[in-house]
Amino acid sequence: MTTDTISMDRRSLLRGSVKVAGVAVALPTLASLSGCSAPTLEGKLDVIGAVSDRIIPATDTGGAIAAKVPEYIAAVFDQHFSEEQQEAFLEGLNLLSDTGIVDASAEAQDETLTSFANAEWESPERAIFQQLHDMTVFGYYTSEVATEELAYEEIPGRYDACVPLAEVGRAWLDRGV
Repeated sequence: MTTDTISMDRRSLLRGSVKVAGVAVALPTLASLSGCSAPTLEGKLDVIGAVSDRIIPATDTGGAIAAKVPEYIAAVFDQHFSEEQQEAFLEGLNLLSDTGIVDASAEAQDETLTSFANAEWESPERAIFQQLHDMTVFGYYTSEVATEELAYEEIPGRYDACVPLAEVGRAWLDRGV
């Protein structure tokens, strides 16, 4: 036996043992994933759409629906929420759905949202309203649609401290979206 044969056998043995160890670690993980299914927002986008449309309705500029806020919220739900957060969010959406908010008139939707907003601080009603409100506002104002609403000048002119809002027109955006 030469030294080359022994080193080759050692390398082969190491490669083989690494493969066996990798399979031993990966197989149980892969097997546990086979029965795994994450919660989805299937059937709840209409509730999110109804709420976001009442929070930022379309006016002379596009609203939350035009800015695709429900799709943004669904993406955040799928990609960034933990399983516990997803379950709590779905429970809150079920509370909203049970009120019939999707098919209600605008006035009834506003009453429902006002009651959720004025609920006890730690209640699930308040939590889902606050979460949907915050995500709607963030999703809208980071969208391209919001640039129509906000005036933006890359290099603003002189600073006038006391100008009536009627002269300015729209709110100013301090940085690009």
